[in-house]
Amino acid sequence: MSFFNSLVHGPTLSEIFLEGHNPHALQKLETADVDAFRQMMHTSEALQAYVIGRVVGSGRGVWALTDQAILVINAGVQGATSLALADVQKYEAERGRFGHTVRLFLQDGSRSLYGVDRELAGDLHRVFQSRGMASQYDNRPARTHQWQAAPTPDWAQDCLRDAQMRLSPA
Repeated sequence: MSFFNSLVHGPTLSEIFLEGHNPHALQKLETADVDAFRQMMHTSEALQAYVIGRVVGSGRGVWALTDQAILVINAGVQGATSLALADVQKYEAERGRFGHTVRLFLQDGSRSLYGVDRELAGDLHRVFQSRGMASQYDNRPARTHQWQAAPTPDWAQDCLRDAQMRLSPA
């Protein structure tokens, strides 16, 4: 199965591993992501931040932080899961070889994504920090100059506003 995964995701994985940039990290949430998160959210919940990256050995991953929980989509697992904010002990984001790597340290283990956009990882950090939770953020830009700038200066904020609007109660 991993052979077929490499054929399907080959160009993306090549860009991540060879050029240190995940072309899918800074984008608006896909409709399937919004639908999965909407089913998990209560009507009073609001999206605070999200990140898109890769889960080691599993494929695409998305984390969405609401005011009540962290919702997780993992390409290797069917559907979305919810993590209680009370279970989060620490969040960290550090610049890595393939973009930013973000980690959640939970009471029962940890979760991580690599190839995450720096701006979206920073948004997640700011929300955790504003809640008084332990959080570290490595704000250094990408290693290659080609990928340091977003498509437009406010693209990350546009993506977040779009996701908040699409996930708001009707």
